[in-house]
Amino acid sequence: MALLSLKDIKVAFGGPELIDRVSLQIERGERVCLVGRNGAGKSTLMKIISGEITPDTGEVMRGQGLRIASLDQEVSQDLSGTVFEIVAAGVGDMVGLLQEYHSVSHRLSDGDAGAIADLERIQHQIESSGGWQIQQRVETVLSRLSLDPDAQVDDLSGGYKRRVLLAKALVNEPDLLLLDEPTNHLDITSIGWLEELLLDYSGSILFITHDRKFLRSLSTRIIELDRGKLTDWPCDYATYLLRRQAELDAEAMHNALFDKKLSREEAWIRQGIKARRTRNEGRVTVLKEMRNER
Repeated sequence: MALLSLKDIKVAFGGPELIDRVSLQIERGERVCLVGRNGAGKSTLMKIISGEITPDTGEVMRGQGLRIASLDQEVSQDLSGTVFEIVAAGVGDMVGLLQEYHSVSHRLSDGDAGAIADLERIQHQIESSGGWQIQQRVETVLSRLSLDPDAQVDDLSGGYKRRVLLAKALVNEPDLLLLDEPTNHLDITSIGWLEELLLDYSGSILFITHDRKFLRSLSTRIIELDRGKLTDWPCDYATYLLRRQAELDAEAMHNALFDKKLSREEAWIRQGIKARRTRNEGRVTVLKEMRNER
C-alpha cells in the first residue's frame, strides 16, 4: 500500500491552474526527485503533500499514522531559541526531556550544586524512555552540519538557519521526508555526508534540487511537473534524460509533420475560390480545427 496518494489535484490560486488534475503515489523506500522549470509549482505540490496547502479540488490520502517532516525553501520569521532547542523539537515527545537535559548539563558545568539531583532524575527518565539513542542522533546531526547547539538562531545567517531546519527534519526520521533544495548553503563535506545519510535512509524521500550530482546519486524515480501536468518516470536520472530526449524528438517530428500538413491546407484554401463549395466544406472545417489546435 502506498504511503501517500494524490488523486486529481487542482490548484489555481485564483488564476490559471498551476497544478491541473495531478495524481501521484509514493511507495515505501522510494527516493523521488521532483523536477520542473522555476515557477512550475514544485514547492506548491510539496506543500500539498505536507498538508500546508489544501488543493482546490482532488483528494490527498495519507497512510494511517504517516509521519512527515519537511524542509522548505523559506525560513520562518518566527524561528527563535537555541539551535539545540529547534533541532530537538524534531524528535516529538522526547523534546522536553532532551532540552531539559541540555539545560541542566550547562548548569552543572557552571558549578550549580543543585543541578546534580536534577540531572540524575532526567537521566533516569531519558533512559527509561530509550532517549539516549535520540540524544545521540541529535548530537551527530548537529556535528555533521557544523552547528553550535548553544547558538541563538536569531544570530545566524539565512543559510545557517536552513541548516538548522534541515537538522530538525533529519532527526525526526519520518516515514516521508520532503526536502526542497536541501544542499543550498551546504559545503561539499556536508553535502557528501547528507548523500550518505539519505542513501541509507529507510523511509521515503521526495526532494527538489538543482544539484545534478546530488540528483544522480540519490534518485530512484523522477516526476516532472510541466504546465500543470505531472509525468512519472520510474527510473534514475541518467535514464530519464535519455527517455525525455527521445520523447522530445518524437514530439518535434510530430509537430514538423503537422506544420507541413497545415501549410498544404493553407495553400489549398488560398488557391481555391471553389473551396467553399459544399463538397469541400468538410476540408474547410478540418483546416479550422487544425488552426485551433496549433
